[in-house]
Order: sequence, then structure tokens, then C-alpha cells
Amino acid sequence: MENSSLVSVIIPTYNREEYLDIAIQSVISQTYKNIEILVIDDGSKINYAEDICAKYKQCIYLYKENGGLSSARNFGVKNAKGKYIALLDDDDLFLNTKIEKQVTVLEKDKEIFCVHSAAKIINDNGVETGEIIGASVEKAHKRSGFVFWNALGVWVVKSPTPLFRKEVFDKIIFDEEIKVGEDVDFYQRMFYFFKVLYIEEPLAFYREGNDTNRLSKKIEKYVGIEQKMFSNFIKMGIKNPFTLYKIAYILANAGIRSWNTIFSKNPIKINRLNLIVNPFYYLKLPIKKINTN
Repeated sequence: MENSSLVSVIIPTYNREEYLDIAIQSVISQTYKNIEILVIDDGSKINYAEDICAKYKQCIYLYKENGGLSSARNFGVKNAKGKYIALLDDDDLFLNTKIEKQVTVLEKDKEIFCVHSAAKIINDNGVETGEIIGASVEKAHKRSGFVFWNALGVWVVKSPTPLFRKEVFDKIIFDEEIKVGEDVDFYQRMFYFFKVLYIEEPLAFYREGNDTNRLSKKIEKYVGIEQKMFSNFIKMGIKNPFTLYKIAYILANAGIRSWNTIFSKNPIKINRLNLIVNPFYYLKLPIKKINTN
């Protein structure tokens, strides 16, 4: 499928050579052909990415000092020329009809600013495990529309499935201070402003490996993300006290639930009435607790 709308696919990479080539190939093989690929080398110690990128005419290699995944994605968006933006981690893959199906949605419905989907799980060797991440059939309808309140503290867009209008990044960018859980913060802020659409069909492969150094495996580093998210909502200009109370209550619940899952032998015990009265105190509690342990 040829189309006049350019899609920019941003692939950050940092000291991980083994999967980058196949990730790029999954973009090259798309049925939608008007694509540029921006490989963002986030300060890798060995210059592998430039040589891999040079094999493909659609690839643009860009180097920057190491700043983390949020920084690399923001840098990629800043240099992208496309009308639409897709994000792909260097160990994940696209199914070959992904971009075509998502562009079709965005071209047809101008009120949709992000299209996301389910994804198939693959292992370290690229073999499908048979698992799919995404909404259950009965909850799939809750992933489309203005989803802010039903998503807050519960779910976010599954990496690497989204395709965005570039205007999304005129409004919000990834918080470069957040090194783990940056997607949780970003997508909840995006949901506050923009209407999204969910496709139940898996359109990407998410690699779930055994490497304990993967950021997604370091779940204890997610502690306190809810407090940072609340701070970012205030920075966005939300001033309505009821809205802020409701956000704080939901995030406090999510933070304590997360703590009790990670540190089941040292749980936070709460008085439900006190949480209702003062969720702002409980929002800060996981950070206080980890600093005193």
C-alpha cells in the first residue's frame, strides 16, 4: 500500500545489538511503504547501530548522549518528519499490516489521535509463546474513546502497538526524569487530552525475555511512580480540586496495591476511611516507606 502520509518509526537502542536488525526488518516489510525509520543510539558504548542502519535506505541513524528511553523517544520525535509517529523498542517487532491498518483508522477519523492494539508475546528466540497481551473480549470496548478515568491506575497502551498523530507530542512528551515506568506516566497524560481507538487484533510482537537487567523486570523501581504522575497532572494545569482529589485517590490505591504486590512480606496496611479523607497522604506513603526501610 502506497500512501502520501509519511509515518516515522522511532527505534531507540542502547547497548543491545542482538535484536535491532530484525526489528528494523519488521518495519521494512510493512505493507504500508511511506515510512522513515529513525534509529536513536542513546549513547551505546559500541557503535553497532550505525552499521545496521546503513543497510536500509529508509533508515536514519542518530546518535545522542545517554539519557534514557524517554530522552531517546523525545529526541526521535523532535527529528521526525512524519505526519504519524510509531514507537518500537529495539527488541520488539511489528506485524506486517500494522501501519497500514492504523493509518487507515487515522485517515478516516480525525478525532482519533492514537490507535493501539493487542500484541503477541515472543520469547528471547523470537518464538511465539501463545500468549497475547491486551484487553479481554468483555473489556475491549473500554480501551477506545476518552479512556482517562477507566485507565487511570489500571492499564496503559501496550508497547509496541501505538500509532500517534504527531500533534500528540506538541501537547505532551515523555518525562525524562522517569527512568522506569515512563510509559505509564506518558499514556495517562495522553488519555487526559486525546481520544484513542483500540484494535483487538494483535498488530505487534512484544518480546518477554529472561534478562533480569530489563527495566520492565525491575518492578521495585516502579515504586513512587504514582506520586510523580500526580505532580505531572498538576504541571499540566489541572486545578479543579475535585478532579485532583479523584486522581489522587485512584493513584494512591494503585500505588499501595503495587507496593503490596512487590513487597508482600512488608505490606502497607491502610484504613479505608483515612484513605478517603486524605488520599494525598497515602499517595506519598510508598516513597516514605521505601526510604525508611
